[in-house]
Amino acid sequence: MSVDLIIGGASKSGTTALFDMLRQRDDFFLPDKKELHHFSWPFLKDTISGPGDAHVMAEIPQTLADYLGFFAAKAPGQLGVDISPSYLFHHGSAQAMARDLSGVKVAFILRRPDQKVYSQYVHLVGEGREALSFEAALQAEAERKAQGFSDMWLYRESGFYADAIARFQQALGPERVKVFLFDDFRTDPAAVLRDLCQFVGLDQGLAFDTALEANVSGAPRSAILARIIAPNGFTRLLRRILPTSLGTAIRRAIRSANTGAKPEIDPGTCQMLRKGYEADITRLEALIGRPTGWRLPQATGQHPGQNSGQDMSHGTQGNIS
Repeated sequence: MSVDLIIGGASKSGTTALFDMLRQRDDFFLPDKKELHHFSWPFLKDTISGPGDAHVMAEIPQTLADYLGFFAAKAPGQLGVDISPSYLFHHGSAQAMARDLSGVKVAFILRRPDQKVYSQYVHLVGEGREALSFEAALQAEAERKAQGFSDMWLYRESGFYADAIARFQQALGPERVKVFLFDDFRTDPAAVLRDLCQFVGLDQGLAFDTALEANVSGAPRSAILARIIAPNGFTRLLRRILPTSLGTAIRRAIRSANTGAKPEIDPGTCQMLRKGYEADITRLEALIGRPTGWRLPQATGQHPGQNSGQDMSHGTQGNIS
């Protein structure tokens, strides 16, 4: 049993799409459960106060043996892959990965922070967990953090990336850390997959079906239905009864059918967020050795949910979020 590649990323940055794409190839082994979050557990265990947080945390493998058990069926020659977005925010996990997984490589998908912040908010609205307006939720962030809400609720804070990338580069070495941009994955997922294959030493000519879409984000048409399929005791029970792939497909189908329009936000809020991330983006670009394009002026009237594809946890070519 081994884990060869860990993929983290900002929330709502296409990691679910990547999970589905990599599972198409026998070269990769991905456990049925996406988002194991094992290395984030020491940081997550005390943040269970937000709606649904405790149910999410209850399914995290806490010991290394339990974590590696998810990869017990990996065949010789396959690369074991763990895709858990939380490792970006909880970058103290880098040291544990370096200690427990010799030679592991880590990749991140990063999304322009203001777009990520808004999409993350809309995701929780769609699950029936977030009841505040976007602006009110930003105002409530410090209080929620003090109350022990999980990182999913820390919209603005989770948009700072430079410290995390620097921490992983220091712990593992820059050659074992790869950063991809969500914009690249959205517009040309095949190219990103080729780069990822090169990063882990596989044939860059591997073919993937990149025409996937699901997990559309938006305000729920039925708040009751949204709460039923959100993380809770009932959905935890169903996951124990139903095969993982079937349960996931059912949940995605219900959520897609129950998703309405995205809530609107004030353009001034977007501008405020963008200004707040300027220094961090500059530092990030120095760390990864390339421009992100995130500081380019937006078209008049755009907000973070626009020009970024439909708000989906996966899907491609304009359909990933």
